Amino acid sequence: MINVLVGTKGQLIKMAPIMKEMDRRGIEYNFINANQHTKILDEISKLFELKKPDFVLEGFEKDITNVREMLWWGSKNVWECGLSKKHKIFLKDKNTNILLVHGDAPPALLGLVLGKLNKLKIAHIEAGLRSRNIFQPFPEELIRIIVDKNSDYLFSDGVNNGYQNLLKEKVKGKIYDTSLNTIFDAVKIATSSMKSIPTPKEEYVLVSIHRFETISSKKRMKSIINILKEISKNRLVIFPLHESTREKLKSFGLLNLLEKNTNIQIMQLLDYFSFVTFMKNSIYIITDGGGPQEESYYLGTPCLLLREYTERTIHPNTCLAGFDENKIRLFIKNYENYRINTFLKEFKDYSPSEKIVDILLHL
Repeated sequence: MINVLVGTKGQLIKMAPIMKEMDRRGIEYNFINANQHTKILDEISKLFELKKPDFVLEGFEKDITNVREMLWWGSKNVWECGLSKKHKIFLKDKNTNILLVHGDAPPALLGLVLGKLNKLKIAHIEAGLRSRNIFQPFPEELIRIIVDKNSDYLFSDGVNNGYQNLLKEKVKGKIYDTSLNTIFDAVKIATSSMKSIPTPKEEYVLVSIHRFETISSKKRMKSIINILKEISKNRLVIFPLHESTREKLKSFGLLNLLEKNTNIQIMQLLDYFSFVTFMKNSIYIITDGGGPQEESYYLGTPCLLLREYTERTIHPNTCLAGFDENKIRLFIKNYENYRINTFLKEFKDYSPSEKIVDILLHL
């Protein structure tokens, strides 16, 4: 029996193509919502036409946004679903019983612990990515290393050097090269629905900021606001806010600086299909996230990456600027130099999700 555990927006977006492929083939699986992000997971499930979760773990009525909430959430679910077995969340049969976990967000670590306590084989999707700095991103880099070292099966893509990293590290699990990340399939699905999604007619810059090490730093958030203020003098800025980002901006007393700028359009989070459409039609994006970094590569959109380190390959469309003002200004001035051709059509017949499901059926 295949069990699937996801708890964040990014995890479900990248796992959705695998789940859709299992649905297409009529393969039964058990879907567990780890509940780090709340309402957004239901919205993504509907968007990708996935089944409802078979089990939802303990959480809050809102997204988990701080360490205290994270510790409560993790401890309670480890006790109730792992140690005491109060809730039997996993399904098993006579075949190999597998739990799919994804990436580097906390639900991947929670899934690893729960899976081991329930004697399941762990399959780690998007394994092997490394920033080579344990604190950037933190705790994501540490989580991915722990999950990689304790997984039975590891699915990784060569385009981000994940497969090569795992070979060098000699992890004990079986390693599979998926060539591309499953987010490639998610982008293909999203682009097929673009015609019905309107975007601004004027040129605009799309912004996506949400990583813990960014939003927890007032200095970095002030720097981002200054960047956007400068850009907004000549361009429209579209900034869909994650709940955690909005809360931090409020707590730092910075949200009003964005709201009073008429050329910065603050909005609720876009659904994934709309976000991909907005990204494709933007002149460039500004992000601190690995997902948008890779999505922009597949779309050919210039990307200004506000991180010191990244676990993904720096492709020709991306400028790894950190918070270096000179690098940022240079990118803004010459962003067209980072525009590349999309290769969605070139690989239209290839699906990493199909390859993963093929392998899962033979484990």
